[in-house]
Amino acid sequence: MVLRINKRLDYFSSFDPTKESKPISLGNLCKDIEEGRLTLPIFQTGIRWKVEKSVELLNFQLTGKAAVAPISINIIENKDIAVPQVKFISRDLVPEEELGGKHSVNDGQQRISCNFKAYTDDDEFRNIVLDITTGKFLLNSGTMRKSQIPVGKLYNKDPKVFEKFCRDNAEMQTFEVQSLLTRIRNKFLSYYYTVNYAKDLSGEEQMEWFEVLNLAGSRVTDTEMHLTEMLVKGVDYYKEYAEKFGEKLKESGLDGLFVQKATEISIPLAALNPAYEIIKEKSHTANFSPMPSDVKASLISKLKAEQLRIIFSWTLGSLDRVLAFIEEQQLTEPKRIDYLTYLVGAFVVLGEAELNQAQIDFLVEWYQKVEFTKKDNGARRKIFDELIEVAKM
Repeated sequence: MVLRINKRLDYFSSFDPTKESKPISLGNLCKDIEEGRLTLPIFQTGIRWKVEKSVELLNFQLTGKAAVAPISINIIENKDIAVPQVKFISRDLVPEEELGGKHSVNDGQQRISCNFKAYTDDDEFRNIVLDITTGKFLLNSGTMRKSQIPVGKLYNKDPKVFEKFCRDNAEMQTFEVQSLLTRIRNKFLSYYYTVNYAKDLSGEEQMEWFEVLNLAGSRVTDTEMHLTEMLVKGVDYYKEYAEKFGEKLKESGLDGLFVQKATEISIPLAALNPAYEIIKEKSHTANFSPMPSDVKASLISKLKAEQLRIIFSWTLGSLDRVLAFIEEQQLTEPKRIDYLTYLVGAFVVLGEAELNQAQIDFLVEWYQKVEFTKKDNGARRKIFDELIEVAKM
């Protein structure tokens, strides 16, 4: 019996993707971003590094004894099968008619973004400095020392920016220091990344490649995929809402209530549930409580752009009112995020009307006596049902 040979297997036996690789300098990668050649598949929109992670990369590129891992790029020639793309830094949607010829970064977006922010002196990197004395990049939010140079001046795309900083700081003007900094700057601009290329991957194929490279085979969550649907409508969930939610907590010293990285997405998303019910003119149902178990990404993502921005505004405004309420009533710092998100939901339901004394007393007593520990979802939903009765007082 003769075995039937699969035609695809026969093709792949002679196709070697490792030959589709070449080294590209950081300077050229940054220019590709400026010229709009490099883009991101839409499902990567929410993936962002904290600044501390960027410091680690900058130090590894400067002092590491091994090369940084390769970057993977899908070249789009047939725009009809391409997954939607966003611009690299702004994350704005790339018009479909402009997709042809784009290089979609499947693995390496954070490494490239980090270097581009240094290259353009991005405000997010204003506190990252190279300390000549300690021999490494570090975060410095205080007064800059004489031994330090901001990464955005050292690695700036315009050599005149680097030269001006050296001229304006006497300690940087010695031949030894200037020579050292120039060598470090040149190393950055000529630092080579190996880039592995694919061509015309379908959305499913690019997603599969991404999952294997970035997430060790795990899948992009359904929630993350639904959030990208908003971006197709021109609404950036992260930039316009979730990041602002997190910043408000940070400004109040409460960002530690996000006990896991994933909750920075799910908690603000669940907090939209009360506003969603109002804008859809729905009566409250128990499984629309403001807790991560009740996240409704699939429903919220179907709202029109203007509706999304309205519920973002209602919820962020209510968060401001809750933080002010806790301070005005001299309440203790919340022990967990539920105290805030439940109150946010209640203030959304209350609307913009000024609280009467009965409502104030009710909310203060609720805050002081409610207990979330060891409560199952049913009990926690009942807590919210009882809390929003405040609107009837």
